[in-house]
Amino acid sequence: MSGLETAMLPVMQAVLSGILVGGVYGLLSIGLSLAFGVMRIVNFAHGDMVMYGMYVGVVGSTILGIDPFLALPASFLLMAVLGALQYRVVFRRFVGHTTLNQLLAAIGLGLALQMVAQLIFGVDARSAHSIFAGKYDLIGPFFLARAQIVAFGVAGVATILVELLLRKTQWGKAVRAVADNIEAAEIVGLKSQTINLTAFALSCGLAGIAGTVLVTYYPTDPTKGFTLMPIALIATTIGGLGSIGGAFLGGIFCGVIQQTTAMLWNSALQDVPLYVLLLVFIAFRPMGFFGRRSE
Repeated sequence: MSGLETAMLPVMQAVLSGILVGGVYGLLSIGLSLAFGVMRIVNFAHGDMVMYGMYVGVVGSTILGIDPFLALPASFLLMAVLGALQYRVVFRRFVGHTTLNQLLAAIGLGLALQMVAQLIFGVDARSAHSIFAGKYDLIGPFFLARAQIVAFGVAGVATILVELLLRKTQWGKAVRAVADNIEAAEIVGLKSQTINLTAFALSCGLAGIAGTVLVTYYPTDPTKGFTLMPIALIATTIGGLGSIGGAFLGGIFCGVIQQTTAMLWNSALQDVPLYVLLLVFIAFRPMGFFGRRSE
């Protein structure tokens, strides 16, 4: 092996790790993208739904004694129900346009969810145990965490299923019709409020899945949603607001940037290039790579 190849090994290791981590970032981002694409709602409380999904994994592991991956159906259902409740109480009046009041309502909701989490779970970081934790697979000269590999697989399957759901089912066609023109959709008999509620519930359910797989290798606390939300926003902006596949790829891109920055520069500054990219995209390509312009 040449000297150049040897020098490139750490970079390739960081890229592969970034892809695995970024897949979960992509999963937590597609829920945010779905809410915006259908209802033009930027849900700043979405990160807190991921945090609650992480606590589902913690409870399943520490109290019920089950692997967090086995708690995925429960996490999806619980977060979907909580999301539907949020839509009915908070977001229903803001459908179709992003306003300052909507953003403030979402931020307030996120803070309330954090306080509830502190009351229930305390302020200390909590971890979940998985049968895949602490295990690594050697692929050529690279070693990859098995929990991250499984988490990436779950994220990829979930993303594909959401794409198929939106493209191949009657409900998905109805969702896209409401997203394109809510007035026309209602004229032909579609119940926009019911469709929006189920779409918002799905977006929160996906956040729950992302959180539960993430906690298998990343501890949580009540402020974790606040930490993850900027990554979700950046991934969604890069991929394109309203694009499911774009948000997933944006998450992978963010993961790669994070890991390579941590390896080449400083782990404490791994998010700095992401914030710079966010400013660049907002200034020069606000629709992202795969999104559409929206008014």
